[in-house]
This record gives sequence, structure tokens and C-alpha cells, in this order.
Amino acid sequence: MPTAENSNAKGFSLALTTAIMWGLLPLALTSVLQLMDSYTITWYRFFFAAIIVSFMLFSKKKIPMSIFKDKSLFKRLFFASIFLSLNYILYLSALYFVPAETAGMLIQMAPFMMLVGSIIFLKESFSKGQMVGSIVLISGLLLFFNQQFTNAGSISNDDFLMGFIIMLGASITWATYAILQKKMLNHFSSNQIMWFIYLFASLFFLPVATPADVGSLNLIAFLLLFFCCANTLIAYGTFAESLEYWPASKVSAILAITPLLTVLFATIAEHFWPSMFQAQSLNGLAYVGACVVVVGSMLTALGNKILTKENFRALKRVLRLY
Repeated sequence: MPTAENSNAKGFSLALTTAIMWGLLPLALTSVLQLMDSYTITWYRFFFAAIIVSFMLFSKKKIPMSIFKDKSLFKRLFFASIFLSLNYILYLSALYFVPAETAGMLIQMAPFMMLVGSIIFLKESFSKGQMVGSIVLISGLLLFFNQQFTNAGSISNDDFLMGFIIMLGASITWATYAILQKKMLNHFSSNQIMWFIYLFASLFFLPVATPADVGSLNLIAFLLLFFCCANTLIAYGTFAESLEYWPASKVSAILAITPLLTVLFATIAEHFWPSMFQAQSLNGLAYVGACVVVVGSMLTALGNKILTKENFRALKRVLRLY
């Protein structure tokens, strides 16, 4: 039986792996989008995941054929597939208008939308800590995009507005999918749910995808496309497994660093491969905003545990010493 220390270490490492994968994803997608359309990229990602998960479930004899027999369950998973499919295509479409770093920040609206949706549709509670975290998160986003408000940013205002609107749609569709999936966990495992979603989504995008375009990719572009496909499996797999060792609140707090990782990886990628990657030009206030976004995300996840009377009293005692 795993000890608490081992569980913490595994939970942390798995959650950190998820954050790293999601932090790298926008950079890879931006590069592949220059050579392949968004529909085909999305189809490859879903098709690859569907094949791998099908083998995994088939080997364990856990393919959930009962989904196709229950109209109510089928309907819920059908709509979950539609919304996740829309999320993928909207996220990719936004990358035509905004850099990877901006996309990483804007998609932080998704967990906030999920929080609002959980309160409205799942009747979950909304603590004072979560309220503070939400305010801090929104404040951080405003600071990060300060250059857009002063016309000093590297993105044109029209592109920024279009990217923001598309990413808002991506956030709403992801939050809707997440809420539907959360309801379905009472009936199927996360792998079984994702198997259906991957399978349906790959069929959904097949008519508008052109798989033969993969033949026109050079070796680097092909490897980046493969990484995008593998990213879906690895990120969602480590995310689901991390929840077995760690509470969801702690996992969410680690995932809050994802946008900072995207900024870091973009800077590193530009340094080593300037012809392929270009980091967004940010001022000092934008970097402060990025940190504030992370703090806001963490407070949204852990605010009810951090912002307690006991902690405030301890803070007062520390301040009195100085």
C-alpha cells in the first residue's frame, strides 16, 4: 500500500507532467498550423487517441458497448463529444490570430467557466476563497494584456479581439464538455468516456479533413504533428492518474502554472530555433500579470483552504515581528 509521501510525490509528478505537456502544446500546434489546416490536425489527434485507447480497453475487455444501448447515456456523451470537438477546433482557430503565450493565458477562462457552470448546473458551493481567486485571476489577465489596451502590443487590436472571442468560445465549449463528463463518471471510467469521445470526434472531422496532407510535411513538421497527437493521450492520461494520488484541488493548483510554462518554453524555443519559433514581446507588467493569473488560478482551486481565519491570524503574528 503506497505511503502518503509516495502518493504526494506521484501526484505531484503526474500533475507537473500534465502542465508541461499542455504548456508545450500551443507551440507545436502553431508550427504545424503553418503547413496543415486545423480540421486535419484535429482529426489526426482524435484518430490517434481513439486507436490507442481502443487497444487499451480491448486488451482489458472494458470497451463500453452499453453506451450504444442506453439512449440517455448516448445522448449525453454525444453532446460531450460535440463540445470537446468544438473546443479543439476553436482553440486551433484562435492560434491564427494570437501567439501561443496569449492563447495560454486566455484559455485560463475555461476552468473559470467550469466553476461557474458547476455552481449553476451541479449546484456546487462557491466559497469566499474561490471568489477572491476569480477576482485575482481576472485582474491578472488584464495586467497580462496591458499592452493591448495601450496599443503597444505586438498583436493588432483586430487580431486580439478576434482571438479573444474565439478563445472565449473555446473556453465555454470546454467547460460544457467537462461538466457533461463529470456527470458521466457515475456510469463509466474516464478512459471509457474518452474512448467514445475520441471515436465519435474522429468520425465527425473525417469529412472535412484531408489526411493525405501528412505526405507533404517535412520530418520536423511530422514529428511536431506526432507530438500533438501523443500530447492528447499523455496529458489526459497523467491528469486522470494524478487524481488517484492527489486531491483535485492540489492537481488544479499545479496545472495553474501552465501559462507560465508556455511563456518560458516559447522564450527557450526562440533562442534555439529562431527561424521556427518567435516569442511574444512582453513588458514587465505583462510578466507580473502572468504571475497574478497563476496565483488567481491557485486561489480558485485552494482558496477555501488558504484564506482561513487561522492563516490570517498566523500572518498577523508574523507581520508583528517586523
